[in-house]
Amino acid sequence: MTLDVKPEIAAALEALASAKGLSMEDYLEQLVENQLPLKPEDATRSEGSGMVWENGLFVYRTGRPLPLRVVDDAIRQVREERAQQILGKHS
Repeated sequence: MTLDVKPEIAAALEALASAKGLSMEDYLEQLVENQLPLKPEDATRSEGSGMVWENGLFVYRTGRPLPLRVVDDAIRQVREERAQQILGKHS
């Protein structure tokens, strides 16, 4: 499957995947799997709470996308942390 996205979206996805230590393909696969309806045998959902059991952890799902500001802040933070690791911390 091929998906064409804007360069800035591709860069943001790459940064998020990298922050999780995943390849772009694995990260996108996780995103898609998380959006698919859960199978009854996989569902350990506390009805109405938004809490879902995923990959051994409870995750809070609202059904709404994150605000763009939250995504931008996460990308900025990851880039700053990576720059500090590469360049060293300068106070």
